[in-house]
Amino acid sequence: MPIRVRSFLTGLTASAAPAAAFFYERIRRNVHRSPTGPISLLDYVDRAAFFAPHQLARLGTDYGGWLIPVEAGLTADTVCYCAGAGEDISFECALVEHYPCSVWIIDPTPRALEHFKLLSEAVSAERPFPINNGRENYSIAPRAFQRLHYLPVGLADRDTKLKFYLPRNPAHVSASAINLQQTEAYFRASCERVSTIMRSQEHSEIGLLKMNIEGSEYGVIRDLVATRMLPRLLLVEFDEAHTPIDAGAGGRIRRHIEMLVSTGMRCIAVEGPKASFLRYFGP
Repeated sequence: MPIRVRSFLTGLTASAAPAAAFFYERIRRNVHRSPTGPISLLDYVDRAAFFAPHQLARLGTDYGGWLIPVEAGLTADTVCYCAGAGEDISFECALVEHYPCSVWIIDPTPRALEHFKLLSEAVSAERPFPINNGRENYSIAPRAFQRLHYLPVGLADRDTKLKFYLPRNPAHVSASAINLQQTEAYFRASCERVSTIMRSQEHSEIGLLKMNIEGSEYGVIRDLVATRMLPRLLLVEFDEAHTPIDAGAGGRIRRHIEMLVSTGMRCIAVEGPKASFLRYFGP
C-alpha cells in the first residue's frame, strides 16, 4: 500500500501519488538562476531514469523536504544519516513517522543543536513546536522521536576541525565550511568522514544519506566513491546551483553527478538544487 505523507506546510494528509505529481510538475519547471547564468540540475542528469510521480513521496516542508521512493526499503534495521539540519528537521521527523528506520542527524551548528533540544523537550511534554520559527508545527509522536539521534559534528571528507562561516542573513542558520557566501564570522567545529561516524556508531552500512552541507558535498561524494561506502539512497543538495562560487560551478556539479553515476547510482528525481539518487549496482 502507498504510504500516506503528511504535508508539514498545510497540516493536511494526502496520498503519496497526488503529492508527488504536484511537486514533479513544479520541479520540472524549476530552474535556478545565478550571476553566472542559469544552473539547472536537469541539464546534468539522465531524465529517462526519473521515477514516475506515483512512485515518489515527498517528506517534509517546502524548504526542508525531499523526494524519495514510495517503496524506499527503509526497515527497522535501516540506519539513515541526515547531514545538515538547521531549524527544519521536518524530513527527518517524517522519516521516523512513516518508516521504522533510525535516523542520525549530523550538524555542528549551535543553533541547530539548540533547535533539536527544544523540539525534544516539546515532544516529551506533548507541546506544539514550530518548524523554522514559522507558523507550522512539527508532527511527530514521542515513540517515533526516540529513533532520532543527534551528532553535533560536521560531515566532511576528512577528520579534522574546520571553520564554519555564518550566512550573510543573520536570520538564516546554515553555515558553510567552504565559505559559500564569502562572509567573515565563523565558529570552529569538529568534522568526521562518513566512515568514521559509521565506525564510532558501530554501523556496518547505511541505507540513506542526506546531505545539505553548504558546498561540502563535493568532498564527501569523492570520499564515498573512494571508500565504496555509498548508501542505497543518496539525497544531495548541490548548493552551487543557487549560490555559485564562480563560473565553474556547473562543471563541478556535472563532474560529481557523473562520478556517482559511474558507481551505479541513478538520479531518480530532481527538485531545484536537490537530487535523489538510488543505487542500482556496485558496492
